[in-house]
Amino acid sequence: MKFWGIVAFFLACTIQVSAQILSPHALEVDYVYETVVEVPMDDTFSSSIDAASFQAQHMFGIFSSPTVIEGMGINSEYIHGIGGPKSQSEILILSEEVFEKNQQSMVRIHYKNSGQMILHKKAAEKVLNQGSFIVPLPTNPFKIYRKKCTDSHYDTFGDYWYFYDPYREGCERLSQEPYAQEVQVKVKKSKTRNIQRSAELPLLRGDNGNGDLFSIYMIHGFAEDKKDKEDDGRLNYEIAHEYLLEKGFSVERLKKSSPYPLNLYKKAVTLSNGKTIQIEIRSLLVDTEMGSTSKVFADFFKQAVATADAIIYEGHSGLGGNLNIPELERKAGKFNFPDKKQIYYFDSCSSYSYYLDHFNAYKTKTNIDVITNGLSSYFHTSPLVLKEFLNYLIGSDNRNFQWMTILNKMESVLGKETYLVNVGGL
Repeated sequence: MKFWGIVAFFLACTIQVSAQILSPHALEVDYVYETVVEVPMDDTFSSSIDAASFQAQHMFGIFSSPTVIEGMGINSEYIHGIGGPKSQSEILILSEEVFEKNQQSMVRIHYKNSGQMILHKKAAEKVLNQGSFIVPLPTNPFKIYRKKCTDSHYDTFGDYWYFYDPYREGCERLSQEPYAQEVQVKVKKSKTRNIQRSAELPLLRGDNGNGDLFSIYMIHGFAEDKKDKEDDGRLNYEIAHEYLLEKGFSVERLKKSSPYPLNLYKKAVTLSNGKTIQIEIRSLLVDTEMGSTSKVFADFFKQAVATADAIIYEGHSGLGGNLNIPELERKAGKFNFPDKKQIYYFDSCSSYSYYLDHFNAYKTKTNIDVITNGLSSYFHTSPLVLKEFLNYLIGSDNRNFQWMTILNKMESVLGKETYLVNVGGL
């Protein structure tokens, strides 16, 4: 699961509704709800906004409960969530009240939260028909941690909100008072706007600021241990290497003394329109954790943003922190988004929730299509999905393929499963 390096935060801000998404299996909806949260007035308290945000992000765990999934008419054996909210939302504090409980100072915060979320089409159809659905948000999110109610591997308090299941056998009381309150989440279909329905590959692989060069940057993050030769991230890097060699690419190892291998792959491809393009793929295996002291990832990603036609990130999301631009700029300097067509593919857990609006805040006149996942993705299936995507990028067929065709093909290798892969424009 691509979720390493978790830090508990949920971005609250005055949001700008960004691009509507295209997805074979998901829809985007607007949501709004009003509720209260109670938290202790101790060292854990920073602000009312943060307290409300912390409560709100527990929707991730609830949406992944098999009970919730099955309740939406979805088979939880294959689909591991109904969706997730964007981390950027608009939280309005309506009132605050300090009170005493069990000889401890507490604050009760009444707030309103609105934003967007991605939902599996079956779930979206059901809740849109109803106009709302009920979510048992924790009244005091600091008081609901139970190790038996969360993932067996990601079992710390810091991970709890994403993995806990308040409906699991023996944990049901976490979905009931006094531990939780039933919150009515009102939903409506997101406002329709004109979005690019094709991938515009002829434009991307034409003179897109690079002449006849088509440039792809690939970033492979480690799964757990960069020293482990069998680390899933390292294995996926090697699988991509073998795939490109099979496709006829030459390879050159760059920066041979670096502990993070960087390969340059080259191939001349004659397209179906008779034009020959030069494809270059830079593929890096690197530590992508936001806490890493290395600048290698930040420098490489900055270079990719400035020059590449397509950028592919395969690794942990780190709750959006691994691709947090301000943090990366502290290491590598200011990012420059070029005035050109680009495609970004962020293959990490719940990347829809973190990256669409996040990158929209930093781009200028760029034309970027961003492929993300609405649910958790997994290292063991990523190479299969990646190969299907790369087949379109490096193949000779120069037709203007529709995004829905590409996304359907990418997820076809998952069988009955789906990551709710989607694309949105910036």
